[in-house]
Amino acid sequence: MKSLENYKLKYVNEDFQVTEVSLTPKLVSKKPYKFTYLWLQKSGITTFDALEQLKKFFNLSFNDVNNQGLKDEDAITEQLISVKKVLTNKDIETFNKKNKFKDKFSKIKNIIGYGNEPVKERALHGNSFKIVIRNLNEVTANNILNYIKQNKYHYFINYYDNQRFGMPGGPYNTHLIGEAIIKNNWGEAYKQIKMTGNITPEFTNIYKNTIDHKEIFRSINPKKISFFISSYNSFLWNAQASQIVNKNTKNKSHLFENLGRLCLPIDGSFKCPQMCEINGYEFKTEEFSAKSKISKRNMIVATNIYADDLEKDEFHKNMKKLTISFFLPTGSYATMIIKQIFINIKK
Repeated sequence: MKSLENYKLKYVNEDFQVTEVSLTPKLVSKKPYKFTYLWLQKSGITTFDALEQLKKFFNLSFNDVNNQGLKDEDAITEQLISVKKVLTNKDIETFNKKNKFKDKFSKIKNIIGYGNEPVKERALHGNSFKIVIRNLNEVTANNILNYIKQNKYHYFINYYDNQRFGMPGGPYNTHLIGEAIIKNNWGEAYKQIKMTGNITPEFTNIYKNTIDHKEIFRSINPKKISFFISSYNSFLWNAQASQIVNKNTKNKSHLFENLGRLCLPIDGSFKCPQMCEINGYEFKTEEFSAKSKISKRNMIVATNIYADDLEKDEFHKNMKKLTISFFLPTGSYATMIIKQIFINIKK
């Protein structure tokens, strides 16, 4: 994709703002209630990191802190979190003081309410995005602006993007961790997770003489393990969806960095099945193993895109920046829609 255009996303975290559009659980006004629902803002850390901070600070277990969606670390994001503890505004103030505003932060903006059920993963409508695209020359900037104005009602192939397979800077190997777990090859899974740098040296030292690598994973948040499995499902889904595009309509293969070659329709009048189905997997925490599960997902996603006027890019001399806004249903990737827009204006 680098060869297509030298545009820059997420040059600073403020350039990529994501707000969850949540399905709020039933709120309870009278005690007793078990859960506090929090609106969390974060930047520079993953959702898993934020959950870990909440778990440690409020002395909770992995299962006591729950989220609906996963949010990027190289952005400013807001999302709904539930904790199995009745918290007060004083508790929130204390937490926020410990996690002060720096380059990396998590902040509880407010308590939404209380209830008796945790929030459930993927139980949300989607996410709204406000994104700044930088380092655009005059011609490209105007081409994008005109394209968005003429294609306000936009649709795209719903491929998974880089975020599903690793963190910025790589390696993009989370699907390989998932594949190893599915094959019950815990040694390979541990080798791959060490490559990510996503476990601390302290953690590595504790288990450096451990032969049973499966036991090491038992000490990791099971939601992370489920993510690795889902990452492998995403790899399988992208491959299957690309085959469907190739089979059903005129298309061209494009090389996407870290994703490989994926097919996209040549024109806007293409026809494809609405759904793509794969023989995927899910992680069963109780059995601590992966089981087969059919996974379905929309092939095509439609949205309305809005663009602000072009502005001077203060970080790149003689270049322009463009701010765009749109909503995507859960599981769709804003970076992927932008990549496909750039491909379309290059046609």
